[in-house]
Amino acid sequence: MLRTEFIKPSLLETGEEHRLSFMLAEPCGRLEPQSDSAYRITCSDPETLGVNGSLITGLKPGETEVSVYSQGDSPSACSWKVRVQPAGMDSVMKLQDHPRILFSEEELKAFRERIKPGEGRSSRIIDASRLWEEYLAKADAYVEEESFEVLYPSISEQWKVELPLTEPKRAPEPQGHTFFPFWTMYARAIEDRLVVMSTSFLVTNERKYAERVKEHLLSLTSFGKWYEFDERGAEGNLSNAHLLLGVSSAYDAIHRLLTEDERRSIRQAILEKGLQPLAIDIGSSDMHNIVAAKQVAMVYGAAAIMDEISFAAKYLNAGLTYLRSYLERKRVSGETEGLLYDNVAARHAWMAADLYRRISGDDSLVQDPYLREELPERFFRLMAPGEESSFPNLSDSFSKLDITYLMAMTATHYGHPAAVWYLQKHAAAHYNSLLYLRKETSPKSPSELYGACASAVFRSVGWAALRSGWGDEDHLLCFTSSSSAKDHNHRDQNNLVINVGGEWLLTNPGYQDYVPGPKADYTIGTVGHNSLLVKGQGQLHLGGGDLREELLLPSFEAVVGDATESYGGLLKGYQRSVIHIDSAYYVVVDDVELHQDSDEAELLFHTTSAVLDGDEPKAPGENLESDSIVFQGEKAALQLMFPFPEEKMLSLREYPGAESYGPYVAVGGATGKRRRFLTLINPRFQYGERLEIRQKEQNAGSLTYGFTVVRQNRAEDIWLFCADAAEARYRGITFLGDTAHISGAGKLHLWKAERLSGGDIAFEAELPLSIYTDARDSTCFVHNPHPVEVLFKLKLITAGVEVEQTTPPGYYEWNLMNIGRGGQAEGREAMWKP
Repeated sequence: MLRTEFIKPSLLETGEEHRLSFMLAEPCGRLEPQSDSAYRITCSDPETLGVNGSLITGLKPGETEVSVYSQGDSPSACSWKVRVQPAGMDSVMKLQDHPRILFSEEELKAFRERIKPGEGRSSRIIDASRLWEEYLAKADAYVEEESFEVLYPSISEQWKVELPLTEPKRAPEPQGHTFFPFWTMYARAIEDRLVVMSTSFLVTNERKYAERVKEHLLSLTSFGKWYEFDERGAEGNLSNAHLLLGVSSAYDAIHRLLTEDERRSIRQAILEKGLQPLAIDIGSSDMHNIVAAKQVAMVYGAAAIMDEISFAAKYLNAGLTYLRSYLERKRVSGETEGLLYDNVAARHAWMAADLYRRISGDDSLVQDPYLREELPERFFRLMAPGEESSFPNLSDSFSKLDITYLMAMTATHYGHPAAVWYLQKHAAAHYNSLLYLRKETSPKSPSELYGACASAVFRSVGWAALRSGWGDEDHLLCFTSSSSAKDHNHRDQNNLVINVGGEWLLTNPGYQDYVPGPKADYTIGTVGHNSLLVKGQGQLHLGGGDLREELLLPSFEAVVGDATESYGGLLKGYQRSVIHIDSAYYVVVDDVELHQDSDEAELLFHTTSAVLDGDEPKAPGENLESDSIVFQGEKAALQLMFPFPEEKMLSLREYPGAESYGPYVAVGGATGKRRRFLTLINPRFQYGERLEIRQKEQNAGSLTYGFTVVRQNRAEDIWLFCADAAEARYRGITFLGDTAHISGAGKLHLWKAERLSGGDIAFEAELPLSIYTDARDSTCFVHNPHPVEVLFKLKLITAGVEVEQTTPPGYYEWNLMNIGRGGQAEGREAMWKP
């Protein structure tokens, strides 16, 4: 079926023009340029928009409808609305001469000095001279190539692109896909070539790079459009953005070598094929990574040509307005698409912020708190321990991410010592380190930077990282209970994953499979994540999670997520609490309220590792007999113990049709409308620190529990858990609160506690407080979550301590050895507060 394709601009200024260029799409997908005379163009208000053949011109502010007919057709064909706005004032920004996008002249001089061979190379973070030689070799290969390949691993396909470039024909949809974005990777490949060869030309002044760049630019000007699907326009695609970024950078770089006719042709393509289709995003507040990329591309396109075409200035202003709002809202909105797309969008935001600094001298975007503080914190706190750079694949993401650009910009603009450490350790041979690490400061590892305060909570996006450190034998638990409901999110609230020594042992499936079927159901659904199924069903909605509470005390850390809304009425309530004790192990408490006593509820724990029941390997389909299961990886292992409920059933399963993602343990079998599951997770198992549960008790008729954990050194940890404002009684101890932990090593941890008595400890508070004390160093750390002062009494008989103290709201530290009259201790606001 024949179809005419052309760009349909939606916004012009008075005096601004756009020439409609028609391409005929044939059944085979081939595109053929068409003569203007084959079409008739009209508009509903000729005073608003002038039509002269295929040229349309904004005449006065207003909105009109444009219609295009093939000669001889009845009125129908193609119609769309065009808004004409008053001509804007020329930008008050005075742009410096070319080049100004990839480098300024001053930056070029500094870069040429940096890549010179010489003394002191061994003391640098990266070997810039050697990397530059490799970069030039890449540019030389691009100059000499007669074709290149574009790979699409997700569909096992590749394109061979012959040079010179011609607009690709429409490709058949891969099985199970609709609007598969072939052009995204294609455009990225072209952008990379334009940037690499333009950079090489700017630094070396060798014309061979510029000539090849010019060939690509002139080829791209002959395209009918820079996006793939005519029926969608520039909506929802990345190819327009990537081609505009590449063409703008290249036009700026080789500007002085182009003839005036060549400049006119290329800048008109930047305006008509790059910028004008993106007018649909002007005024958008959508924080989707594609929208962010297109807004940044507008900034690039305008920066390249607005001193020659004043109509481009509105795109710079629109892109900067969006970016300021985007950065502000990213700190507080709760929206995230996972670390993969946080990184992609942040790269583009950084590109625009750095370019704006270069062309205006204004570094306000560069200094934005989201780029300066929030983003680096997320990546460092969520980075897996061990030698390899790895991250939790929450939502659509992968465990391996290229964050080199982000780290290079963070190191350059802020002198961030951990960013420099990352580049030295993980990206010393990466081209982004070569191009964007422009200041070298002393590196400092996250362990050195954060010390004992390794864990962090990101309340706005509903993520938490509870970790022991970043070393080869450290561990990390990542937890999500998020309100974000973007299309790259999963139905995975109250989900957790665990890495031990660099190996992911409690796992997510990662990036969703878009082909309808079991893999798609598994990868985006709750069944593929470490959360809860109800009556065999998972969460019905994206988002709906709420990270309700957090507590980060020394050696006692806890977070609470509520995923009730995610289930859309399948249950009455689902709250998960995760406790990290002594940087040694985790206790997970799942509180579930169902509609019926008979409703089935199952917790799921996924892995790609071998599963051992005790010491016996198990295969999917088998029941598990013991309460202690081991996920045995290649170099680390994870021990899971399930002390409560007493009556339960454990089984090992695979999801039919998605077996490649590995098995999962299902824990179910309990009854009653209200159920509480306790799971103990030991990430130290591989390192000889096995845990045992020696004694456990459930108070009759309640969900209050007590149990004892025996550590490798035979020391005992006593745990008590309350529910429904009922006291817990265990081993002669009476407790009212949320959680109590008493260790044989002299540590006491109380979470939201009102009173505890038993043994040599007595505690009482007017309102629930969380405290940590260590008899060995006589310190007491208190968190008061209330807006008023709270009086508490603490008596440690063996340590000879008796305190009656009023604590202000917030986190406070008390020295129990300096007790004055009336049992008052010397205190101060805690330095370690989160």
